[in-house]
Amino acid sequence: MQKLLDEVVRVAREAGQMARAAREIRTLQVMMKSSPQDLVTEVDREIEAHVVERLARILPEAGFLAEEGTVREGSDAGLVWVIDPIDGTTNYVHHGRFFCTSIALVRQGVPVLGVIYDPIHEEMFTALRGAGARLNGFPLSVQRERRLHEALLATNMLWTQSFGARVVREVLGTLLRRSRGIRSLGAAALEMAYVASGRFDAYLSMRLSPWDFAAGVLLVEEAGGVATDFYGGSLDVLQKPSNGFLVAAPRVGEDISVLFAEAAKR
Repeated sequence: MQKLLDEVVRVAREAGQMARAAREIRTLQVMMKSSPQDLVTEVDREIEAHVVERLARILPEAGFLAEEGTVREGSDAGLVWVIDPIDGTTNYVHHGRFFCTSIALVRQGVPVLGVIYDPIHEEMFTALRGAGARLNGFPLSVQRERRLHEALLATNMLWTQSFGARVVREVLGTLLRRSRGIRSLGAAALEMAYVASGRFDAYLSMRLSPWDFAAGVLLVEEAGGVATDFYGGSLDVLQKPSNGFLVAAPRVGEDISVLFAEAAKR
């Protein structure tokens, strides 16, 4: 698997550098998808086509599930690449610094390889199932013993509009009071990579798709963290979460899940 990971790292680096270069040399064509907060550019689509073409040569039996519309079954029905060519497109459009390319290989519903590349900060986050997570080759670990009162959290507030308004208000209010703070980078995959590296202690959201989190889930798990729904339940990395999405250092994740469970009972 290490040889495969090395090849995927090269593809992710190509994709990230394409994104960075395109923004510097041309005016982006920006289109709205489902809402004013859900944008796509021609660069997203060009990079997705490039990544799909490269990965199809590397592992021809695998299928594809990608943000900008590439859905393809492979000869091995249990093997699928899950791709976000530019995670954080709104940041990208506004010349922000937080965006990335995310690539995961999922086997029988379980992510086994994950790569998240940030071309602005030249950070390559990688993980193999059972072999740990790394940043530019150096091992990663979540802050295993940290509790909520010591934690820096990350989230995307847009999801609060569509998930149990009362529960969300209660839990977010509690998190604001009990944690060290809440941040939002606007790039879900990158925020999960930051959890894996210990920069954040949890990331929670609702409005995510598999390409947003497949690689990030593996990174966090291989760094010693947990990936669950809001209540500590399991996730299906090929489906949108219906009960929320949470990646965290173990004890922080437990603290947050308890808050959701208690709020839901009231």
